[in-house]
Amino acid sequence: MDSQRFQGKTVKRLAILLGLTVLIFLNEQIVKAADDYPARPITLYVGFPPGAAAAVGAQIFAEGAKKYLPHPKPIILDHKAGASGAIAADYVLKQPPDGYTLLWIASDLIIKLAKDGPQLRFTKEDFIPIGAIATTPGILTVNKESAFKNLEDFIDYAKKNPGKLSFGSAGIAGSIHLNTEIFMLRTGIKMNHIPFGGGAQAATALLGGHIDCQVGSMMSVGPHILGGGLRALAVLGRERLSELPDVPTCLEKGYDVDRGFWHYLAMKKGTSPSVLNVMQNVFYKTADDSQVKATLTRAGYIPIRLGTGETTKKVKEEFDLAKEVFTKLGLK
Repeated sequence: MDSQRFQGKTVKRLAILLGLTVLIFLNEQIVKAADDYPARPITLYVGFPPGAAAAVGAQIFAEGAKKYLPHPKPIILDHKAGASGAIAADYVLKQPPDGYTLLWIASDLIIKLAKDGPQLRFTKEDFIPIGAIATTPGILTVNKESAFKNLEDFIDYAKKNPGKLSFGSAGIAGSIHLNTEIFMLRTGIKMNHIPFGGGAQAATALLGGHIDCQVGSMMSVGPHILGGGLRALAVLGRERLSELPDVPTCLEKGYDVDRGFWHYLAMKKGTSPSVLNVMQNVFYKTADDSQVKATLTRAGYIPIRLGTGETTKKVKEEFDLAKEVFTKLGLK
């Protein structure tokens, strides 16, 4: 009996020793992998087609960030467009959490999760925010031939004629849709929603006089405003845009509307802390880069610098607000 107990204790000790040896080996491998990171090119997945606002921001980040990697390697963009970024997100979640697969998340995906979360195979917690480097406010625009010359006239008419005006968006439960719904809630008006396959298609419809207005970004509607095809009535941000100095903000006119479009860099949950730390340092250096800021500004963005904590907070705020609005609208 004593012999059996002794043998049992010996087996347990050997199992513990073996387990510790394996842990030490794995830890050494993780440390080595972090020291070598990145040892090959990194792929940044974008859930929107080339030329879309989110894709432009991702390209600017990728070009600026590669020189700050401890072992400079290319950061390659791969576009998996569709479902407000859900297709790209689902793909990234199927890849190893080794730091070589990054995701560029637009606020559209957070909004979609707020509306259709149970139907998707992931949650916002499946991704670790690294940071956000840019945002751009919404701009309320109408056709150049529109009778509306200013925000006051537009809102006055909309209040007197509920449901008569129409607005275009890139689809139900996207950023444009949510931003316009919030604009309507806070100005006390009601318009008909006409969803399109993308923001560019909505802008084309507005140019053709098929819809009455659109809340777009400087990237999507800015060229048409500057080119004379569209008229901007208001900026849905805290400050006027330098490109549109004569266009007032909604806040100036007494309406609590501060809405825009933003994107952030994320990595898959389960990525080692050491690799996350490397990418966080790269992100901060990129966000502080004067050339990157200048490029973002030229593209129509407002440079920002939100780290992991701030971005996580913003994601939660956006998610909660979208859920509240869509519940009120009966879209949940």
